[in-house]
Amino acid sequence: MERLLIKNAKIITQNLIVDGSLLALNGRVAALGVHIEADVDSEIDAKGLFLSPGFIDIHNHGRMGFDVMDASVSSLLNIAIEQIKHGVTGFLATTNTAEKGVLWRAVNVAAEFCDVDRQAERTANKPRRGAQCLGIYVEGNHISMKKRGSHPPELLRPIAQENLNTLLSAGKGNIRVMAFAPELPGSLDAIRRLRHASVVAAAAHTDATFDEAMDGINAGVTLAAHTFNSMRAMTHRDPSIIAACLLDDRVVCEAIADGTHLDPAILQLIYRLKGPDRVCLISDSVRYNGLPDGQYNRDDGRDVTVKNGVIRLGDGRLAGSSLSMNEAVRNMVRLAGIPLFHAVRMASFVPSRVIGMDAAKGSLDVGKDADMILFDEDVNVEAAFIGGKRII
Repeated sequence: MERLLIKNAKIITQNLIVDGSLLALNGRVAALGVHIEADVDSEIDAKGLFLSPGFIDIHNHGRMGFDVMDASVSSLLNIAIEQIKHGVTGFLATTNTAEKGVLWRAVNVAAEFCDVDRQAERTANKPRRGAQCLGIYVEGNHISMKKRGSHPPELLRPIAQENLNTLLSAGKGNIRVMAFAPELPGSLDAIRRLRHASVVAAAAHTDATFDEAMDGINAGVTLAAHTFNSMRAMTHRDPSIIAACLLDDRVVCEAIADGTHLDPAILQLIYRLKGPDRVCLISDSVRYNGLPDGQYNRDDGRDVTVKNGVIRLGDGRLAGSSLSMNEAVRNMVRLAGIPLFHAVRMASFVPSRVIGMDAAKGSLDVGKDADMILFDEDVNVEAAFIGGKRII
């Protein structure tokens, strides 16, 4: 039995922050209290640092030169290693628009990586080096031409049932989320098929009207991908999909809290309308995150420019983000003015619930996995644990 005690911490629960200690036994949270006395294998004095559940980044394409679309175990491992440095203990490997064969290969490799990752966790064959890969988030191809963002237009098409079946097969049960435009032909049938397969249907890169969005929500859309970004604009006479997602409690809204993709006032608006249980912080990080400012060539042949951490195509369109999850939590507190425990909730519990893993992850409740992090007042990560084992 492995026993870990973390004492003198500011423990972030779902509703408040309390001073105390946490005991983890065999990889799970066993007790929380002001003073815990127990025989342990290791003891850590947090010295007043915040102790929170590990962040879960459900929408992450890559970072530091690595991308899920590399279809490489090495790239996925490096993404996992980079993620945990920023407090992420679990993430979804997120795909992008690509030729069918390239996409299916990337999904298949990510699925194998997830399976091997879980097997290694069970057998303890190797010391863990990075965040857990909790599954796959499929984004791209089946999106609106008008709201494609940086996705290559020549590869966009409505979703076909046979392609959906092939993707689900390639994912080997690891696809957790699939994002597409709900107004396109075939999308409503795809949403119902995904719901039957226990895959979250997300609305993304969409020009849907309010009524078209409600059709998608009634069919089973429960997630809005990077809300406001690459969505039909909302006006007082055209409420659009944005109003539908903000008003309907069945929908959780992703938010890129970097201050660029969403103005601080919009971050406040989303929070006030949806509340801490229906906002999911994401990074939407891409391979250029962490690289020096400069010009880079994408796989599709187009150049992107990184300047002061902002990533754009030559025409000025944003091309993903360079955000990390600890920065997202910090920004929600400093830019949007929300309580720290709510920001943490939106980076841990909400994403765990979105992907159906909240029974085991997302909070420091007794009985859940001891996936947790220690960070300072600026949300700089000092230590990270997965299953009670220290990774950094």
